Amino acid sequence: MTRSPETNSGTSLLGPLFSPRSVAFYGASNDTAKMAGRPFHFLLKHGFEGRAYPINSNRDTVLGHKAYPNLRDLPECPEHVFVLLPTDGVEAAIAECAAAGVRVATVFAGGFAEAGAAGVARQLRLVEIARSAGMRLVGPNCLGMINPHDKLALSAANVLELDRLIPGNITVISQSGSLTGTILSRGRDLDVGFAKLISVGNEADLTVGEIGLACVEDPATEVFLLFLETFRDRDRIAEFAGAAHAAGKPVVAYKLGRSEAGRTAAVSHTGALVGPDAAVDAFFSAHGFMRVDLFETLLDIAPLVAGRRPPAKPLAKTNAGVSVITTTGGGGAMVVDRLGRQGLNLVGPSADTIARCAAKGISVQPSTMVDLTAAGIRHDIVVEAIDSVLTNPETEAVVMVAGSTAQFYPHLSVNPIAEFTGWQKPLIAYIVPPAEDSRRMLIGKGIAAFRSPEATADAIAAFFNWRSPRVATASVDVAVANDLLAELARGRLADGQLNEWDALCVFGALGLDIVDTDVIRDLDADLSGTTDFPVVVKVLAAGLAHKLDAGGVVLNIDGAAALDAAVRQVRDNVARAQPEIELDGVLVQRMEQGLVEVLVGFVRDPQVGPIVTVGMGGVYAELYEDTAVRLAPLSSEEAHEMIEEVRGLVTIRGFRGQPRGDVDALAEAIVAVSKLAGLTPDVAEAEINPLIVRAEGNGVDAVDGLSRLEEG
Repeated sequence: MTRSPETNSGTSLLGPLFSPRSVAFYGASNDTAKMAGRPFHFLLKHGFEGRAYPINSNRDTVLGHKAYPNLRDLPECPEHVFVLLPTDGVEAAIAECAAAGVRVATVFAGGFAEAGAAGVARQLRLVEIARSAGMRLVGPNCLGMINPHDKLALSAANVLELDRLIPGNITVISQSGSLTGTILSRGRDLDVGFAKLISVGNEADLTVGEIGLACVEDPATEVFLLFLETFRDRDRIAEFAGAAHAAGKPVVAYKLGRSEAGRTAAVSHTGALVGPDAAVDAFFSAHGFMRVDLFETLLDIAPLVAGRRPPAKPLAKTNAGVSVITTTGGGGAMVVDRLGRQGLNLVGPSADTIARCAAKGISVQPSTMVDLTAAGIRHDIVVEAIDSVLTNPETEAVVMVAGSTAQFYPHLSVNPIAEFTGWQKPLIAYIVPPAEDSRRMLIGKGIAAFRSPEATADAIAAFFNWRSPRVATASVDVAVANDLLAELARGRLADGQLNEWDALCVFGALGLDIVDTDVIRDLDADLSGTTDFPVVVKVLAAGLAHKLDAGGVVLNIDGAAALDAAVRQVRDNVARAQPEIELDGVLVQRMEQGLVEVLVGFVRDPQVGPIVTVGMGGVYAELYEDTAVRLAPLSSEEAHEMIEEVRGLVTIRGFRGQPRGDVDALAEAIVAVSKLAGLTPDVAEAEINPLIVRAEGNGVDAVDGLSRLEEG
C-alpha cells in the first residue's frame, strides 16, 4: 500500500531532487558489473542514511537487500526514483511513478530525443505523463546526481568507486554526464568538496536553469560551475543567473562551441561576422556569468570567485592591473606572456616593493614582474614581496609563481602565500612544475592555485570580464514600425526578405535618419529632372542581398545622361548575373560622405535570441573582424560601450586630435536597430551597412538596409 511521500523542503524542488528521505532504483541489477547494478551499489557504498528500495521483479534480493517486484509493493512512496530500465520499459515505469505520487524521477536510459523522430515522440510522452501528475523528470539519457552532504550517490557515474565523497561549497550542473565524473574525480585529488553535482541529460523537463534556481536556495552552495553544450531554456538560465547574483553566488560556465565550425549561413554581413560563440559571450556577459576558455580552469577557479562580487567595471574599461611575483624567471615570464595576450595590464615592481626587497638583501629590477630570483626564496622575503604588491594601489590582482621549491621546500615559497588568505584583492598561485600537495594546501586555505600559465591567465581574465547582470531595458513604443512591418510582410517577399527601400523604411519608423532617396519603379522613365548630383544608383530587389556582387551598383554619377546609362547598366548586369531576380525598380541616392562608415546589424540567434552587432562598415565589413556584440534590445549606455569596443571607431572618439564624430547619434541609431527585437512578425536578421557618421552634432544617415523575416 503506497502513501504520500514525506518531504523535508515544503514545496521546494531542492529536497526531493537532492535530499530525498527515500529513494528507489527501478530495474536495479544484482550484478555491479552492469550499469543497472552500480547505482544501488554506489548508494550503499557511500552510506546513504535514508531509506532505499531496489525494484527487480526477477529477484527476491538485490545486493543483499529485499527486492520488490514493482513500485506499488513498496512500504512507502519514495520521493525520488532512479529508473534504470532499458528504453522500452521506461514509459510504463514513469506512468507507475506518476500514479504513485513520486516527486522526482530520473531516467538513465538513452534512445529518446537524441535518437531521432521516434525518440522525440517517446520523450514527449514521458514529459506528458510526468507533468499531468505534477512529477518532475530528470533526463532522460542522464547519469543522475550526487549530494555529498547527505551521502547521496544517486548516479551511475563510475567515478563513485572513489572511497569517499567530500562535502563542499561547489555545485556542478553539467550537460555531460561523464564530465561530471571528471570534475568529481579531479576534486577528490585536490580534497575539493562539492555541495551538489548533477548530469541533466536531455533536459526533457528539468533544465539547467530550473535546477540552478532550486540550488540558489541551498545554503551549502556558494559557487556554481556549469558545463554546457547548448542552451535549451535560455530564459530560465538567465533567471537562474540573476537569482544567483542576488544571492552572492558566482556562476562560472564552460561552454563548447568556440570554433568557427559553429557558424551558420546568413544573407547579411552580420551573419558572417557574428558566429554563435560571439552571441554566447554576449549572453553570458549580459546575465552575469563568468566564462572560462579552458576546462581545466572550470574547477580551479572556484576558490578565486567564492564570496566575491563582480568588479566595478569590466576589463575593457579598467585595463586591470595584475602583478606577477616569481621565484622562477621562466615560469613568471610564461604567466606574464599569457596575461598580456588576455589584454591585462602588467604592473611591475613599485618603488615600495623594490625598497622593501632591498632591505632584505634582494635586488628587484624594474620589469613586467617582480622577480625575486633564486636568492629570494625565503619565507620572510616572499611575505614581504606579496605584502608590498598587494598594498600597491595600481595592482588589482596578484599572481605568485612558485618553482620547484613548492614540491620540495614548500615552507619557503608556498606557505607564505597561505598567510594572505582572505585578502580583499585576488591572490592566486601558479606552481611550476606541478606540486599537488602544495596546491592542495593552498586550495584548502581558499587560494586558487593553477597547474598551467594558460589556466592562470584564463581565470584572471574571466574574473575581470565578469560583470553584474544588466538592468532590463525599459519597454519602448514600436507601434509605428510594427504596423509598417506587418503591412510589408503581406506584400511580395523573396524568402522572407524585404527589398532595400522597405527595409530602410522600417529603420526610419524606428527613428533612424535615412539618406535622401528617390525610388524609381519605371526603369524607362525620364530622369533628366534629377539635379542633386553626384548620386548612386542601386537596383531594388527583395531577393538580392549583395547588390555589388551582381553589378547592381554604380557610384559617383554626375549627370542626367550618366544616370540613364547607369540605370540600364545595373538592370542588364543583374539580368546576366542572376536572371531569376525580379527587380522592383532602382534607388537613386545622394552620394554621402562622413567621418566613418559603420555596420549596425541585428540577428535573432537560435541559441541566445536577438543580438546587435556594431563594426566597421562598407564593402570590406567582413574583413575587419572588429566588432562588438550585445543582446537586444539594449540601452544607450550599452550602445556607447559597443562603440568604445570597436577599435576602428577610435577615430571618431577624438583620437590624437582628429575631429569627433557624432557618437551620441550613432549610439541612438544602435539602440533603434536593437528595437527590432520587439517587432512582429519576427525579424530574423537586419542590417544597415553603411551607416554614415558625420561630425559631432551632425547626426548619422542610413545608406543601405537589409531585413529578412522569420519564416512562418
